[in-house]
Amino acid sequence: MNVGKVYAFCLRLTVDTTLAEKLTTEVFLTCWRNISLFREDTLFSSWLTGITTYTILEWIRNNGGFGNNPDQSKLQNIKSSLRKKNADFFEAEIQSLPHQERFVFVLHDIEKYTIDEIADLLSLTKENVNEHLQKAYKLLKPPGGISDERAFIEKSLDSLPQVIQPGNDIWKYIFSALNKEKVSVNKNSNEYLKEPEAKIQAENKKKKFGFLSRKKE
Repeated sequence: MNVGKVYAFCLRLTVDTTLAEKLTTEVFLTCWRNISLFREDTLFSSWLTGITTYTILEWIRNNGGFGNNPDQSKLQNIKSSLRKKNADFFEAEIQSLPHQERFVFVLHDIEKYTIDEIADLLSLTKENVNEHLQKAYKLLKPPGGISDERAFIEKSLDSLPQVIQPGNDIWKYIFSALNKEKVSVNKNSNEYLKEPEAKIQAENKKKKFGFLSRKKE
């Protein structure tokens, strides 16, 4: 998957360009560390999406969440950047949503997670997920002259860019980190294989990074 696709996913959920770049880098490092757990009967794009979701949610849980609404100063910087690139205003509208509504909307309408999957990921009831989703639809108001909100949203989603390129060269950070990890792995691989908990750790990784991997059709 293109770095720009992962970055777009991270940016839409965090509304923070610096954090989105950091998380995008972490996603690809996690993929490299766990590539042996990827199954050939699954879609790689689905596996990568699952890792991206897990990485973002883990960061939120470990850092006390994002609060109720996006940071307005960061949001304004993103809106200015989008305007300079002539991006569709709908992108800025999505990132302006309150956090719960934005998370549910992005996961459901852009990343195509089901209501049940979102409820499980966010530790919400299906009713809560539906409530946040309906609120998001109402907040994404169409411009004057368009009365059908759902038709407007569906049309806007069709034109929404799948790729948003980060401002910095993320691959430079990824390759630098990988080079350091290769040295570390080569030095410690024999010792690691002798660890009695290695099998348990491998199973835990499968549970984390194998979730929501859809089989190839």
